[in-house]
Amino acid sequence: MARLPPAVGRVFMMREWLELETEEICKDLAISTSNCWVMLYRARMRLRECLQLNWFGERPRAPTK
Repeated sequence: MARLPPAVGRVFMMREWLELETEEICKDLAISTSNCWVMLYRARMRLRECLQLNWFGERPRAPTK
């Protein structure tokens, strides 16, 4: 979590730990809904990569289309 960009980490914490709804996060941070979803996606992907590298010893897979 500490390695996420501050804004991305804040959105992720509000959604996953504080369990706030997307609309409330967007209102509190003055961001659009689509921006919020992009930030959550990026946070999840970076955390997934961190887990794969540091916990499971796997290299991240290339995104599939």
